[in-house]
Formats: sequence, C-alpha cells, structure tokens
Amino acid sequence: MNTLHFKYAVEVERCGSITQAAENLYMAQPNLSKSIKELEDTLGFQIFARTSRGVVPTARGREFLVYARGILNQLQAMEALSQRHDDATQRFSLSMPRAGYIADCFSALVDSLDKGSPMDIRVREASALHTINDVADGQFQLGIFRTESKDAGYYLNYLREKSLQYEPVWEYDALLLLSQEHPLAAHDRIEPENLTPYTQIIYGDLAVPYLPASDALRADEPPSSRIQVYGRLEQLDLLSRLPDTYMWASPETPTALRRFSLVMRKCFNAGMRYQDILIYPTSYQLSVLDRRFISLLSSARARLSHQAYT
Repeated sequence: MNTLHFKYAVEVERCGSITQAAENLYMAQPNLSKSIKELEDTLGFQIFARTSRGVVPTARGREFLVYARGILNQLQAMEALSQRHDDATQRFSLSMPRAGYIADCFSALVDSLDKGSPMDIRVREASALHTINDVADGQFQLGIFRTESKDAGYYLNYLREKSLQYEPVWEYDALLLLSQEHPLAAHDRIEPENLTPYTQIIYGDLAVPYLPASDALRADEPPSSRIQVYGRLEQLDLLSRLPDTYMWASPETPTALRRFSLVMRKCFNAGMRYQDILIYPTSYQLSVLDRRFISLLSSARARLSHQAYT
C-alpha cells in the first residue's frame, strides 16, 4: 500500500474537492482521481462519496482517514528525528486565530530565542477549521483555535475524529472593541440593543464542524450591518478609520489599543462567551519551545484578565 496515496486522500478530504486537491498537490486532476480509485480498490471500500458540492468521506472512509493521518504524522516525526541528531535549529510552528495576545506571545517567544543559532519558525493566522486541518495534516505542530463556548462540543468531537489532543487556553466573555471616537466609547453601560445602529466587523470564515454555514451567525445578536474581513490588521485599521463600527474580541493588548486609538468596553447581558483551545497531534511530544510558549500564554491571560475584567 503506497503511503503517498494516504497523503492524496487526506488532502482531498481537507479540500472537499479533487480538483482543488490536485491543484494543491501540483498534479493533474485525472491522475489524482486515478490514485484515489487505486487506493479504494486496494482497501476494498469507497473512501469518498461524490456529491453535487464535491466529495465527502464515507463512514468507513472517515475511519480510514483517521488512521492515514496518524501514519503520516508518525512518518513525519521519524523524519524529523533523523534530522535532529546534530541539529541545533530552534523549531516552532503555530497556526493561530487573529488574536492580539497570542500574536504578542509569539513575538515574545521569538525574541527569547538564541539569535546566534539557526531557527525554523512558522506562523499562520487562520480560521478554526483551517487551523485544525493544518495541525491534523502535519503542516503545523501547534494550533490555537477560537470558538464560541456554545459551539465547543462540535469542535471537540471534530478533534477526536482528527486524532488531536487539546488543552484549554482561555475562556472569557468577549469585549467590544471600538474606536475612541465611537459614540458608545464614553458610555458607562452598554447593552446589546445599543449596538443596533452600528456596523459590526466580523471574520468571514465562521464555519463550525457539522453545522450548515447559515447557522454560524448568532440568531440572538441584534440586527446590524456587517463588514466581513479575513485579517486582524484589516479589522483594527477599519475600527480606527470607521468610528461607527465595532467588533467582539478577546482582551486586546495595550500596545494595539494605543497604536490604533481603540478602547475595550464590556457589554452587559450579551452572553458572548468564547474559548481559545490549544491543539497538537496525539503522537506529538511538546518541545521546550512549545512549553515556553504555553507559559507565555498563561502569563498573558492572567495579566489581560486583570486589566479587562477588574
């Protein structure tokens, strides 16, 4: 059985499309389709069902893909082990949400490294599902994703399906991020209905495992205009330039608030509870740098919680 075919199948599942997977793998679509068919013939069952919207794993296909990802992760770990015997390279990789305190912790980690030794550092901001797939597919060793607490169960089931370990980083009540010039910036008490006249900035990738995309927007939010963005700096710049906009966020760092002339405000009775969750492969052993980063997260959480909620 060719383990390269495992890689092909995992990529097809990640994309939900053979055409897109073939493009990502730099191969012709007919050749990828043939490889998947050969793998299915070898296994004796269908891995993917073809639908009008692409391809989805069958029940037995999902079970196979769990094992395939595990084998690929083990192979990657063995390759890394063979490269590490005399390697002084400082390695760290993270797929993360668009969160200021996490970005600050990443910068602090890099700043703590030995500048005289080689380093291999990778970071990417991504949606929750992309982060989970980044880690499950071995592209990044660590991931942090953000979810509303009400949706956490869907994600935890998805993590088990992907053979990923998880640890809570922070559960918090979301705060309003506003321009200093926003009409509500000076209000002592803000209620959800006060937000109705204003434009909400949201991230445009709100998919939740097992839920239709249409269910991702909160039905109980006050109706408002929305601007969808896909990057943290876009969000902060828009909030600064458009004083009638707002965004729900984790406690922001004082540096970012000063730089973009923003303020954080509580919103009473909003019920906006979020969780940031750390993930990594079941077979992965946390490195010294990983543990240093987790310690930085813990310190940032304690510091920002005190500033934002007391």
